[in-house]
Parts: sequence; structure tokens; C-alpha cells
Amino acid sequence: MKKIGIISAMVILCSCSAKFITPTQVDVDRVSSTYPGYTLTDLNQGKSIYEQNCNKCHGLKKLSSQSEKDWNVVVPEMVAKANKKAGSTIIDAKAQDQLLKYILTMRTPGKKVRAAF
Repeated sequence: MKKIGIISAMVILCSCSAKFITPTQVDVDRVSSTYPGYTLTDLNQGKSIYEQNCNKCHGLKKLSSQSEKDWNVVVPEMVAKANKKAGSTIIDAKAQDQLLKYILTMRTPGKKVRAAF
């Protein structure tokens, strides 16, 4: 019985940690040809925007839960909803770009990401 509890806890922790992968320079280097001039600061800013805003209306989604094509549709829609709900622009165009690039970069860590825009 104790083993089941330990295994269950590990599964829960692993599934949650996938949402909060800490970006590194390796991630930036991996997408440097897709996002020229992209920096670790930009990537971390996107992570911060994701964590601070996306969970206000729903739980943080696993980044690999959507395809790149879907994220390119979902993010602008959700940003518009968040801004409308706030009654002002809480996520501007630059922040939306950082958010989307963070999601697309980190949705498949260790794999090359191609941008659709």
C-alpha cells in the first residue's frame, strides 16, 4: 500500500512539473533560427506571463496539449478574452508574442520548433 502512495505522488509531481519547466539557454539556442534575436530573458518573460495570467480563468495547461497550429489560434483568443475581462490591455502585443514563443518553445523541450508565423 505504501508503494502505491509513493508511485501516485511521483506521477502527480511529474505531471505538474511538466507545466513549469525552467527555460535555459539551450532552449533559446534550439529555436534561434526560428526566432532570431530571441533571448533567455524573452523566454522567461513569456513563462512569467503564462504563469501569472493563464491560470486566472483556468488551470495552467500542459504545453504539449495543443499543436503549434492550435496554440497560434488559442493564444490570441485567450489574450483577447483576458483583456476584455480585465477591462483594459493587461497583455499587449509584445507580451502576447513572448507568451506564444514561450509556449511554442517549451511545448516540446529538446526538439526543434518551427514557427507558423
